[in-house]
Amino acid sequence: MNLLKLRYFYTIAKLENMSLAAKELFISQPALSKALTNFEAELEMDLFFRRGKRISLNENGEFLYKRAERIFAEIHDLERGLEERRGEGSGKLSIVTTLPYTFTNIIDLFFNDYPQIKYTQVPLSKENLIQFIEYGKYDVCITTEKIDHPNVEWVPLFEEEIFLTVPKSYPEANLEVIDMKNLRELPFIGLTNQYSFRQFTDEFCSSVGYSPVYQVEVEEATIILQLVKNGRGAAFTPETSVNLYEDKIKHIKIINGQFTRTIGLLKHRYFYPTQISKAFIEHCHNYFEKIKGNI
Repeated sequence: MNLLKLRYFYTIAKLENMSLAAKELFISQPALSKALTNFEAELEMDLFFRRGKRISLNENGEFLYKRAERIFAEIHDLERGLEERRGEGSGKLSIVTTLPYTFTNIIDLFFNDYPQIKYTQVPLSKENLIQFIEYGKYDVCITTEKIDHPNVEWVPLFEEEIFLTVPKSYPEANLEVIDMKNLRELPFIGLTNQYSFRQFTDEFCSSVGYSPVYQVEVEEATIILQLVKNGRGAAFTPETSVNLYEDKIKHIKIINGQFTRTIGLLKHRYFYPTQISKAFIEHCHNYFEKIKGNI
């Protein structure tokens, strides 16, 4: 099987669009269509359903696509290792994460030691997580959800407490500790309920007999504390974020049991770890050790 033809097939399957695939591959669309037809003839099987201009994988195509994806992941991993041996690519770092406040601080300090780094951060979506676990597309994953999979190792970094955050104009701001059961119609600001942090806090509240009333639900976590600062409502804030905007808000300890979550990272067991990714993992350990020392 010709690797170039497999690349053509893989790109078409990934994009499900001949025109877009041709642009990505720097080939004309008629030439790409002919190459695909020849590839199917060589394999003696159709790989796609064709409905006018629409194209999608059939069962044969799905079978081949999953294996092609692993092949090109291995090639990417090999290229990454060779680049580093040549002295190239050592300044590239790609991370999957869902911790905007914490991660901003971590990467900002990392830039002090590696100012020339080329950094890419992607959200912790299901697709990105699969790309990391199955195909090693990214270097590291930072998350609060432990994932058991033979391809990756879960390394816990820090167990952080969750606080209730209110504007200083609220009467609750006079308290140092709070019992969630004593709250009534306090308006809350939070992520929409498809986010794991929202699900986590809702489950905790339910366990202590309290149900937050969300007046504002957002898709971007960085908006939440700004709205609390503006006096729009209360929010749940992880310990690693409690110093933000503290001139106008108050973080209050919740006394209804252990309201904590664990920040950890996933590192791949099999794909090539670059020197910069290993340095970043060590940096994460040091960052959270310093936080523990200051508690």
